[in-house]
Amino acid sequence: MAEDTLTRKEFAVKVIGKRALLAGGDRLDVMVERRVLQMASGSPFLVHSAFAFQTKMNVVFGMEYMSCGDFYQLLKRNGPLDIASARFYTAELVCGIQFLHSRGIIHRDLKPENILVAETGHIKITDYGLALENMHGDQTATGFAGTIGYMAPEILDMQEYNAGVDWFSLGVIINEMLTSSSTYDPALFDESSSGAKDIIEQLLQEDPVQRLGVHGDIREHPFFQGIDWVSVEALKMAPLQLSLIQGSVLLSCSEGFHFSTENPQQYTRSIISEQAAYLSFQKTMPRRPEHRMSNTIRDLQIDNYK
Repeated sequence: MAEDTLTRKEFAVKVIGKRALLAGGDRLDVMVERRVLQMASGSPFLVHSAFAFQTKMNVVFGMEYMSCGDFYQLLKRNGPLDIASARFYTAELVCGIQFLHSRGIIHRDLKPENILVAETGHIKITDYGLALENMHGDQTATGFAGTIGYMAPEILDMQEYNAGVDWFSLGVIINEMLTSSSTYDPALFDESSSGAKDIIEQLLQEDPVQRLGVHGDIREHPFFQGIDWVSVEALKMAPLQLSLIQGSVLLSCSEGFHFSTENPQQYTRSIISEQAAYLSFQKTMPRRPEHRMSNTIRDLQIDNYK
């Protein structure tokens, strides 16, 4: 994590090693992730970028900091949620997913670990490393991507797929909210939770053409009875009181903000050719008088992929 020395605003930092990206053929993926992070600023339910730049060895993303951890931790602390809580969080996820889809983006890796919780109690989707662009209308894609347990059957079967894969993942997440299990068992739902049972079954529909979200308007499902979508999108719907955890205390770093532990001399001969792959990566920084980062980091908040 990094802190702006003038405003004291905190940012989550993701550091990605260039050599690992090139070796894995993932250079284009990081460009997609950067574009989606920029586009995400249009929705309050998506984590967006605050700045981005590159060093000789790394690509660095600075993102808004979400101080209460991820949704997986929230579910682990609070156990199965009641219907009202699940309805609230599902409504916010629907808004985020629909915003992505309206821009031709499918996430492909929706799961509780990729949903972050703000200190206000609202949630935001994050981690666009597997996202696909230009998925408009009937456009389909192929490729094995996602997390087992949350992946739609068409991905597992190596078939063509579209935005319906995100709606399947949402069905698994709702089931996990209400049962603490990613495996759907209809016996766990009684008459009082019939709306929840039905929306899960419609989202887990094996036929993607008939899956809710692709087929029909998910906002009109009875599960969302009483939801004011205008209030949800404006963040005027108050989050329910659940156990949240604030971030850990900032740790002093005497050597300043570290981008990498790599030795630049080790790669002197290959550095020029490696940089050519990232010429299109443009630097953006926070809008403030000076662009200096603090000499403090929060070790646990840095994803360092080398």
